[in-house]
Amino acid sequence: MTALRTRAALKAGRGPGPEANTAKLMMSRITRLSREVGLEILGPYGTLMGDDTPGGGAIQEMALFSPAPSIYGGSDEIQKNIIGERVLGLPKEPNNDRVTPFSELPKNA
Repeated sequence: MTALRTRAALKAGRGPGPEANTAKLMMSRITRLSREVGLEILGPYGTLMGDDTPGGGAIQEMALFSPAPSIYGGSDEIQKNIIGERVLGLPKEPNNDRVTPFSELPKNA
């Protein structure tokens, strides 16, 4: 449904809205949950790799890949900030980095 909403927005000449952010967060969550369920089903075989393992190693490969969606395309935390600021109208986090020279920013205080 989210993909259909995004396509409809693009056809109407609008850019993707919050659908893209929520879709990315859901993809990250589904991948993590799939990893947990898959490795739970495999039990100790989840630690083995190769074609001769149960399922040909597909679940093990997915388990190794599972952290990637929460990082690429903007980390999940950044996506949540975007949703909070642009969709929910929450105030932006305070920051000085746009007005303060780099040499004057606090360091390991």
